[in-house]
Amino acid sequence: MTEQIHSSIIQAICKVQSGLGAVKKSQKNVHGGYMFASTDDIYAEVCRRMADAGLVVLPLEEDAEIQRVEKDGKVSQWARVVFSFVLATSEATWTDKRSKRTLFIQVTGPQTFQAAQSYAEKAYLRSLFKIPTGDMDLDAMAQADTEEGQTALNGSAKRKSSYSAKKDGITADTFNEIRAAIKQALNAEHLRHVKAEQYPSEWSTMPVKWAEILDHEFEDRMEQFGSFSEAAE
Repeated sequence: MTEQIHSSIIQAICKVQSGLGAVKKSQKNVHGGYMFASTDDIYAEVCRRMADAGLVVLPLEEDAEIQRVEKDGKVSQWARVVFSFVLATSEATWTDKRSKRTLFIQVTGPQTFQAAQSYAEKAYLRSLFKIPTGDMDLDAMAQADTEEGQTALNGSAKRKSSYSAKKDGITADTFNEIRAAIKQALNAEHLRHVKAEQYPSEWSTMPVKWAEILDHEFEDRMEQFGSFSEAAE
């Protein structure tokens, strides 16, 4: 049974959502070379509106575990941290356990856990308030899921339609295998290896809608590694 959310919390969320525009992307990821909205960008967009709506969002660390990882003769420490979030108004408090965020982080110092919390909170706020990112919607690319559409978009027919891809053995299993590799990457270098060395041909000829998902998850993961690196400096 779904837990009922107090009406004051729903009203506060709706009030914040009603005034939001696309978030400015002020930061550049040094690994991937793309612009992204930082945690401060998200805070700048929502904190004042949350105050006006009388809504407080607090991160709650539910679990943390440190593991030793050995790769190529080198040992590093990685933390698995799980966050949920508490929403509160003057009338009610609600713990949103359905929107847990689990992060795997290389431990580089005491700043690591703060960086993890900031990243988890940014992702949660974007999801909670449906914050516009200014990125192209995947559904807007549906007309390009043909070789003709790809020619119009990219000047070539490099990517395949879903039908052609399946004929050539690029199936949902391949897509899910690459997604899993992205999630399991240990650092930015490992992540770049997944795209450039491990699955270069599959990635470059993936149907456009699948490729958009992979690119988004790749960039999101690179941003995560970049946030941790910046926090450790």
